Formats: sequence, C-alpha cells, structure tokens
Amino acid sequence: MDLILKRSLLNFKRELKAATTIVTDKPVPAELNRLREWILSAYKNIEDGLNQLEYYIGLNDSDLHEDILSNFSSLQTVFRIISTKYLPAIYRNHDNDLLALKLLTWLHNEHSQTKNQPFFIQDGDFSILTGVGYPLGYYLPVISQQGLLFLPLFFHEIGHYFYKAHKPEMDALVQELQTKLGVILQPPFKSNNQVAKDQADKAQRIVETWYEWTQEFFCDAVGLEIGGKTYLNAFSYYLRMQGQNSLQLPEKNLANSSHPVNWLRIKFLAERARRLGLIAEADALEKSWQKIADTLKINEEYFGYYSPKYHQAITETIDNMLVEAAPVSFGDYVTTATGANSSYIQLIHEAWDNFESDPEQYDQWERSIVRSLLKNQI
Repeated sequence: MDLILKRSLLNFKRELKAATTIVTDKPVPAELNRLREWILSAYKNIEDGLNQLEYYIGLNDSDLHEDILSNFSSLQTVFRIISTKYLPAIYRNHDNDLLALKLLTWLHNEHSQTKNQPFFIQDGDFSILTGVGYPLGYYLPVISQQGLLFLPLFFHEIGHYFYKAHKPEMDALVQELQTKLGVILQPPFKSNNQVAKDQADKAQRIVETWYEWTQEFFCDAVGLEIGGKTYLNAFSYYLRMQGQNSLQLPEKNLANSSHPVNWLRIKFLAERARRLGLIAEADALEKSWQKIADTLKINEEYFGYYSPKYHQAITETIDNMLVEAAPVSFGDYVTTATGANSSYIQLIHEAWDNFESDPEQYDQWERSIVRSLLKNQI
C-alpha cells in the first residue's frame, strides 16, 4: 500500500505542476487576472495538502492509510473540478473572448454582488456556472463572442447569480408565491374520489414547477431591467425560430420543467417592457411571435401550469425579487445623443438600431465599432 500511495502522490504532484505552469505561463488579458489568481491560490492549497500527505506517507504507518486515502481523494476531486471547469478558460483563451470579457467586467463592476468575483467564459449555449466559492462561469456560443447583438443574454444569466447571492430571501418569496398558487388551485368543493385525487396531484405538480419557473421569469426581468430593448431583441431572435417547442409543449413536458414555455416568457417580458416605457418595442415583440404562432397554427395552451388567475401573484413576486437584487437599469446608461457610446448598454442599443435599420450593412459597422472598442476601453 505504501508503494501505491507514493506513486499516486508523485503522479498527482506531476499533474499539479503541469497545471500550475499553464496558468503562470499563458498570457491572458487583464479581465482574467482575478481568475488566474484564484486558480493559483487553489492550486497552492492543494500543493500544501499534498506536502502534508507526503509527510504522513513517509511515516510508513498502516494505521494512517485510510485517512491518507480520504484526504487524497478530497484533494483530487477539487483539483479535477478546477482543471476541467476553470483551467480551460485560461488555456483556451482567445482574442475573440475579449469583447465578452470586457462587457462582463463592466457588468460585474456595476453590481456589489459581483464586484470582486472572478469569472470566465467558455464555449457553449448561453448559461452560467454558479458554484459556491468558485468563479462564475459564463457560457456562450463561439459566434456570439465576436459580436454585440446577443451579449444582452448575459444579463439573464447574471440574474441566476443574484438569486443565489440572495437565496434565503429569494426562496422565501418564491415559497410565498407557491403558497398563493396552492390556494388558487384548491377546488371549491373537496371530494375523495379519483378525479379529485388526480386534480390534487396535478395542482401539486404545478406548484412545484413554479419554483424553477419563477427563477427564469426573474432572470428575464433582470435581463430586461439591465438591457432594455436589447434584451427583448436578443431573447426573441435567439429563440423565436425554434419551431413549435418555443410556443407550446405537451403537458407531460411541463411538469417539473426547468423553463417555462418561451411564448409565455415573451408575454411576461412584453408586459414588463410596457411598464418600463418600451411600448412600441413590446408591441412589436408580441406581434412577431403571434405571426409565427399563426403560421404554425398554434394557440396558447399551458394545461393549467399558467392561468391569468396566477398573473398578479407572479408579477408581484418578480417585482419584490428585483427590489432584493437591485440590478442596474438601462435607463441610466442610454442617451438619445447620436454616437454617444459612453457605456456598453448604449453601444449595444446602437448595435440593434443599426442592425434593424440596415441589416445588410450591419457587419461592416460592427467590425469597425468592435475594433475601436477593443483598443479603447469604454
């Protein structure tokens, strides 16, 4: 057993040295410095742990073997999490990452919850990794890293971190909503027959499903609050051509699903956008989705998982969650002055204005703007 432990330790130290070398030797932009420092600190803690294990292994005491194995396993688990999820952000860093990294740096600095939080970006569908005690990981498609139009979808993703940062308060608000939904779904007359039992079971599934759905509606509201019309456009363009599943899902797929039907999310976004003064934008958003639904001959149907009877309770809950999270508002960063790119929010608004007014010439405009942006920080 001593030989197994010694060779396993040597191999582990070899891997740790190789990983540390990658982090120290790979040039990265300033926006990734916090991530680099975090990884190096984590690797140093692992190294200290291995040195301690090396001492205990050197005692050749079989009574210590079980504890050594346990501690070795714990260190190895942490090392592999860091090396598979976080190290690649350093190793694969590319010049094309810089636009997204600059936006996220600005976004983090504008919010107290994320001001000193290390983060990274990786290739994938839009999502976020929010492990407690670990850097935030933002995932986005490769092509979206190189342009401005879909970066507002990050504003939704940071909402997930806001939820986690305020989890006790957020969970309390969601549970209060679930209680209200449970009351609404109670039948006027109680019965012990099978039909009543089936209805009660479905009501419970609906209530449980809204734990996840409320978080998604909240994150959409965060995206809209930060991005304004740019979030409406990015969200709509990204999802509206995905066919029937964006408009309606079978009832069996709704139960305990992680995301509401996209068409329902659009309707909530449009209503909230009107409250923010984005009336024309909200009308255009709903009209475009209705045209797609009409073309596909699809009518709204949520099989009881949403009803207008729930609407006020849901909206009030989202309002209270926004107060708790306190995201910045796009209105504080947008100006009507032409060419006044004084913020990333302003710039992305101008990007969407240019795309919608002249989509064929948009790429040329964006390339010029992005080159200038990467040379001169906003």
